[in-house]
Amino acid sequence: MPNLVKIGYDERIVDLIYEYGSDILESEKFQREKDYIQHGTTTTYAHSLCVAYMSVWLAVRNRHEVDMRSVVRGALLHDYFLYDWHEKNAYHNLHGYTHAKRAMENARRDFNISLKESEIIYCHMFPLNLTRVPKSREARLVCIADKMVAGSETLLIMKYSAAMA
Repeated sequence: MPNLVKIGYDERIVDLIYEYGSDILESEKFQREKDYIQHGTTTTYAHSLCVAYMSVWLAVRNRHEVDMRSVVRGALLHDYFLYDWHEKNAYHNLHGYTHAKRAMENARRDFNISLKESEIIYCHMFPLNLTRVPKSREARLVCIADKMVAGSETLLIMKYSAAMA
């Protein structure tokens, strides 16, 4: 199966992620995302890094005028819910509908995030959450990047599951 998106490695993008998100990346609390699986065998930490990379790549590639700090920080924290959503319990029974708000609340508690960064986190599950329409260009970029990354992670799960059958 060919890659759906071939973006390669760009040191400039990595530099932007570290420039605006080093406090997040270096925090012990964010490191907890390594303990939770997001899709297949991909950790929430790896997923968040990929979404940040894809968000910045989209902004740079398409020459969008954006608040890059907000893009990076919102993308890194968009799934900062800090639990294993695969475990069945009442706290996260409706994970797809509730985790964006939990991630935003956790991010507000643990990091100094702006209103725009809060919006990015809160609205990233559109269109599943129809009432949370991303209003800013930054929120739309992260929302799209999240769908692209999650889609490719899910397709890889399907590809390798079929190969094992």
